[in-house]
Amino acid sequence: MILATCVLGACSQEETSTSSSVSQENTVEFAESNYHLRDKDLLYQEDPQSVKTLYLTIKSGVESENTNHTWEEINTYSAYDYEKWGVPRYQVAAILQAGDDSGPLAGQVGYNETVPNATVQVRGQTSSRNQQKNYKIKLKKNKGSWQGQRTLNLNKHQTDGLRFRNKLAYDLIRGIPQIMGLRTQFVHLYVKDENGSEPDKFVDYGLYTQVEQLNGAGLKAHGLDSNAQLYKVNFFEFLPYEEVIKPENDPNFDKQAFEKLLEIKGDHDHRKLIEMLQAVNDLDQPIEQTLDTYFDRENLTYWLAFQILIGNTDTQSRNVYLYSPQNSQRWYFIPWDHDSAFFKKEYEIEQFAGKTSWESGISNYWGNRLFQRALKSEEFRKELDDAIQDLRAKLTPDYLSQEVAKYQATVQPYVTKEPD
Repeated sequence: MILATCVLGACSQEETSTSSSVSQENTVEFAESNYHLRDKDLLYQEDPQSVKTLYLTIKSGVESENTNHTWEEINTYSAYDYEKWGVPRYQVAAILQAGDDSGPLAGQVGYNETVPNATVQVRGQTSSRNQQKNYKIKLKKNKGSWQGQRTLNLNKHQTDGLRFRNKLAYDLIRGIPQIMGLRTQFVHLYVKDENGSEPDKFVDYGLYTQVEQLNGAGLKAHGLDSNAQLYKVNFFEFLPYEEVIKPENDPNFDKQAFEKLLEIKGDHDHRKLIEMLQAVNDLDQPIEQTLDTYFDRENLTYWLAFQILIGNTDTQSRNVYLYSPQNSQRWYFIPWDHDSAFFKKEYEIEQFAGKTSWESGISNYWGNRLFQRALKSEEFRKELDDAIQDLRAKLTPDYLSQEVAKYQATVQPYVTKEPD
């Protein structure tokens, strides 16, 4: 199997236990005890190769909710179109139901619903240009949840011939205690567009991967602080960005410019972020001191080791969350999106040039101020090497070959027929 010899890493993490905080002007001082993050194993009881079935019925929406659009529009425009127009992404009103391949089932979310219980929009950035779209489905308040989640991220992975790289990466993380993971689920999706040409027919949309949304509810589910600072990194290299990253009460604060760098997913007090960036960019302060004060070296080294080993190169400036709990000044990396992982062996077999040499290994992160400074530290390089060797010992070619065979058996019935 192409993938088996490519995968060499994974990670997962442990809960913070912090104590008092004292604010002095713009600097916050903390006393911390056990600051490593650890995930909740009980969240991962589902068979990772199982497939759940979901049904979407597209209904007519209303302008006040931005749902007065058609399913055709949702599947026509990309994220870049919305950016060009300066408007929010179009949504449609829908009924979300869970069931099996025979139809929605009693006792499951949405059963017997006749009015919309959810909204749907296209998700992703580059992938939104693909013919087959990824979808973000949000269940309305008081309309139940699906597997304890109200926001569903359905990823098609059209450009991934295997269709399971991202899920495999997340599932590998489950077995390693140094990085926080997220729940994933294979989903078979059917869609009925009541405003389309076949208003009474559910159309088979094939196989998707559902990835848990990291928001307040997601943080709480994993035993983390739901009121924490949380940012989704869009393009961010730990530079000062002083003209953009400001407190929100600054008269020159521009949220749109801010969120081109970091999407605000948690608390809106950015003082901790600013303080950390000042320290990272203070070349007079030893980087070892900065790492000890503002980060968890275990988290940082295992996250980086994992990305390097699986070849997930699109992580030098995006595709990660930054998390900092209350009463702590530490920042943690939580993985997000492994679409560019596990391609090395496939490229070799296909004799495709693929990624350039500088994208492999630590050189890929040289433009990131935090990692550039950290990698100049002999102490940090030793810790990173130890993390890499630890992961390589756990994720052996034999183990990975066995896992890949399981995923292949799951996706094979879908990828060998339409629409996949």
